[in-house]
Amino acid sequence: MSNNAGSTRLRLCDARDQGSALVIIDVQQAIDDRHYWGRRNNPGLEARLAELLSCWRAGNGCIVHVRHFSRESRSPYRPGQPGVEFKECVMPRDGERVVTKHVNSAFIGTELETWLHRHGVSRLVVAGVATAHSVSTTVRHAACLDFAVSVPADACAGFEVSDRHGRHWSAEAVHDLNLALLDGEYADITSTHDIIQHF
Repeated sequence: MSNNAGSTRLRLCDARDQGSALVIIDVQQAIDDRHYWGRRNNPGLEARLAELLSCWRAGNGCIVHVRHFSRESRSPYRPGQPGVEFKECVMPRDGERVVTKHVNSAFIGTELETWLHRHGVSRLVVAGVATAHSVSTTVRHAACLDFAVSVPADACAGFEVSDRHGRHWSAEAVHDLNLALLDGEYADITSTHDIIQHF
């Protein structure tokens, strides 16, 4: 376990700082495929993401839209399907960065790290899906690269899973546990309201 969790908290995103970026992970039509994913938590996800985008679009930092193009044949994120399209609530606008990834971390196989440094970004607000997968992986990677990270819990969502022992874990349990594992060590877990209050 890292011994710099306290220093991480001191470097959390101050939304008034132009060195901060909003990074939205994998919010594409694919997440609505309940047959593939199972039940999702946080029905308010889209509304919270729209609030964050509105705040950032007021001129308070960079916006990065991360989209996933899967190489798995069964994935609803596979190119050539409607699932790869951004959901309307997070549709990128001119001047907003779009990053395409093929694995869970938004930093692997992309120029995201270089682009963030080029734009003077040292603080990230990471939101999107799925909490236990690409959100968690990207947050951990960002912290290892020495970015300060905040995660609004109500602007992320996860899906239910069953483990190899046949136990069922609700979407809420998966979401909450993964945020608890990130909190303090890799990121500050906060809320959309609290982030917007910084502006």
